[in-house]
Amino acid sequence: MPAPDIRVHENQPVLVEMLDEVSFRSDVLYTNEKGETNAGVQRRTSKIVRNLGPGLERILQPKEVVLYAMPARSPLSVLEQFTATLWTAMLAACVVVVTDQRILFFPVKRNGKWRESVRAVAWGDLEEVKPIGLLIKNVAFKARDGAKVTFTNVRSGDGKKIRAITSALLPGAAGEQTSAHGMVQLCPDCSAVLAPGNYECPNCGLIFKNEKTMIVRSILLPGGGYFYTGHPLVAIFPAIVEAIFLLDVVVILLVGFSSPKAAPELVHGILILGVFWALETGITILHCRRFVREFIPLRLKAR
Repeated sequence: MPAPDIRVHENQPVLVEMLDEVSFRSDVLYTNEKGETNAGVQRRTSKIVRNLGPGLERILQPKEVVLYAMPARSPLSVLEQFTATLWTAMLAACVVVVTDQRILFFPVKRNGKWRESVRAVAWGDLEEVKPIGLLIKNVAFKARDGAKVTFTNVRSGDGKKIRAITSALLPGAAGEQTSAHGMVQLCPDCSAVLAPGNYECPNCGLIFKNEKTMIVRSILLPGGGYFYTGHPLVAIFPAIVEAIFLLDVVVILLVGFSSPKAAPELVHGILILGVFWALETGITILHCRRFVREFIPLRLKAR
């Protein structure tokens, strides 16, 4: 792995400090892409690290040092982007944390607090980190297993900053691949690698929310999928829409029983409502599947 004391900016000496319980490099975390100390950058990155404090304290390895932290959005498919609309920021908000050993990806809430899920990729498993774009940048992470993941809505300054960090650290990690060869999902309690589709940690036994329960709740309860995955604000609108659908069906059935001659029209109305309900429920399942596959623990163990 890269040397822990490697200099990222030639105009800044290496300086390791503590922020709460987290070790960090102030010569990187508090400076802009040119290595210049910047009060705005310091305020923003300090707030990010403090908000992620519980997650960083659980996930960071002994002697692992945080270099930088920046907000971004996790990759969304075209269909997810089209159906999410104004919810996109809440659906995909994350923080990218760069350390001297790896890059960590933390899904976060609207207030920047950790959602108790984390992915990671070691420097030795990265082939390329490439900022793309002008004013608002995307950052593409290409792993040695061939997988490429692009995080979006990165500030221009953050994009340039991660380019500077990558230029300094990536060469020193060449030839030091891990057995994963790419990005992995980690248990938020013990940091063990989790297998896709297996919603129980093989190391500590932590149980995670699962797709089957999510689908059942999405079908049977208004907004049930979003409530299950911990997104009550996103759940409100779908819950109202589904409740209206159910109310309409009840009204149609009552009218049908009172006026049998109207049965053909009523069946037609129910079919139309059924199509809209199925579409809305399908969108809910699409979005909530993403959350479940990020491994949401039922309850983290107390520390």
